[in-house]
Amino acid sequence: MTWVETGNLGIGLAGVLLTAVGVWFTYPGHRTRRAGAGPAPAPTVPPVPQAPSVPPEPSGSRRPYDALVAYADGDADAAELLARKLHEAELHVFLARWVEPGLVPLMGTDHALTEVPWGVLLFGSGTLADGRARDEYAALLHRKHEGGLRFVPARTTHDPLPPLAAIHQALDLTHPGTDHYEQQVARLVRLIRAARPAAGA
Repeated sequence: MTWVETGNLGIGLAGVLLTAVGVWFTYPGHRTRRAGAGPAPAPTVPPVPQAPSVPPEPSGSRRPYDALVAYADGDADAAELLARKLHEAELHVFLARWVEPGLVPLMGTDHALTEVPWGVLLFGSGTLADGRARDEYAALLHRKHEGGLRFVPARTTHDPLPPLAAIHQALDLTHPGTDHYEQQVARLVRLIRAARPAAGA
């Protein structure tokens, strides 16, 4: 082999080597797989919390509400606990958190406020700072003074009640899970049941 042929062979081998190096750096995913790291993991999506559920109403019928439980955002869990207790006592309760997907909570609340005979408003530290809770407080007081609604303030903290709520006998719901809490709820259940119109009246 002449020195010219040897030189051409060297140039050809160098070209092949440069091409291989270029391919190697052009596809970093290839290097990762060769290193044994595998493909990058897909991002994880946090699970969607399930909406609280209540037993459905019988098909083709809707009982009138016995009570509405109003609350500020900070008292949402306390409101649901109370509403479930009333529901377990076979009372039909409106709670904005229970409005079904596809419906509008404010519209449901507005409808319930026009017909409900009992309005329970939970009072906690942030109630009067919550715009929706203030509106519901005003609507409940308005219906109470027009007649046809019994307004019940329910304390979830030891903060003083505002004057127009303080003149009413309040429920003490500051200690859920205790006998005192259960007695307060049982008292409310008895009052609502006693005020129900007689069947057929």
